[in-house]
Amino acid sequence: MKTNFKKIDDSIHKELYDKMHQKLTQNPEYAKRMVKVRSKTVEPVLGTLINFLNMKRVNTRGIQQANKHVLMAAMTYNLKKYLKFIAKKPKSQAQVVSINQGKVNTSLKVTFLKLKLTFLSLLFLNNNIFNPKLNLD
Repeated sequence: MKTNFKKIDDSIHKELYDKMHQKLTQNPEYAKRMVKVRSKTVEPVLGTLINFLNMKRVNTRGIQQANKHVLMAAMTYNLKKYLKFIAKKPKSQAQVVSINQGKVNTSLKVTFLKLKLTFLSLLFLNNNIFNPKLNLD
């Protein structure tokens, strides 16, 4: 039977949506906290899928083909994430030195170098072994 109007039905989960909406409107601090959690967890995934994994538009016919497209994009995302975890560790270990740490290390090196030179100069000047003797016979 054909009608001239469209009927909007509620979801089978309408009571859960209403409960969630009520909880968020009554407690604004909770709502802000949930927005932060969502922006850290869900939205980066969706952004990556849309911008890098061709999910702006699904150019297939039928629900089954669209499901395949979405599943392939999700699988690609998960594989990329998994590969980051199992990446081989480099054989050489490099350390990051902050600027302040580098300055401290440099000043210590200069100080030790000055002490070494002072010690060696005193040692050489006080020892007759290192003073050459001239024989003019």
